[in-house]
Amino acid sequence: MSEKYTKEFLLRELAVRASFTLGDVKILWEEFEKLVEEIVEEHDTLLVGGLFKISATEIAPHLAYDIDSRTHKQTDTTYRLVISPSTTLRRIARYGKIDKTSPPDEEE
Repeated sequence: MSEKYTKEFLLRELAVRASFTLGDVKILWEEFEKLVEEIVEEHDTLLVGGLFKISATEIAPHLAYDIDSRTHKQTDTTYRLVISPSTTLRRIARYGKIDKTSPPDEEE
């Protein structure tokens, strides 16, 4: 069964690995969260190299069915948040190891 990692786990682990205090890591994490929120609020793209990309995709106004009133209504422009993993993360998820050169042989 897979383990679910929490924010608290990540903060403790980062503090230990970087030899920082837990308080310092919390400050950095809070600022990182604020920065990500600001970027998403502006509908910009955040590229975290080697990990993921977060972008807001515009959904144009369109005719949609409203199940409450059982009628079709025109919607306003909305945004969908898209989070895409990097090639490295995809490879790790697919093949279960970190290997930036090529996928494992089929015979293994």
